[in-house]
Amino acid sequence: MKKTVRLVTFIMLMCMASILLCACVDKKDPIVLKESDTFIIINANENVSEDDTLVDYMTKLKESGELDFAMKNGMITSVNGIENAADFSQCWMLYTSDTSNANDAWGTVEYNGKIYGSATLGAELLKIKAGALYIWVYQTF
Repeated sequence: MKKTVRLVTFIMLMCMASILLCACVDKKDPIVLKESDTFIIINANENVSEDDTLVDYMTKLKESGELDFAMKNGMITSVNGIENAADFSQCWMLYTSDTSNANDAWGTVEYNGKIYGSATLGAELLKIKAGALYIWVYQTF
């Protein structure tokens, strides 16, 4: 009987330890956040190479199935199936938390109570920085 009680106690302690361990594991923020179909946030994580451009990073996300996009003549023309209008009356615009590559005078967007400036470079030239946010917004002009 004592062996059974010890065994049950041991199993319960192991289960509780497992639950606590799982609760303490640092959960990482998702890399791609979808506020809506027309508001996509890319959260550059620590696996960013300093030589990567945003397009390089987005290509990795596309390969892993986290994001879909199309590009033509150096311009992002579609994100997750939503395409730029032929007359550019609606198109994808890029904003970033990387202040060295953003210009508020060119436009801003608000996300989580913070203001982000329009990217000064296109996704093909913009060097990605770990910890920065890159926000694609489908806008009407």
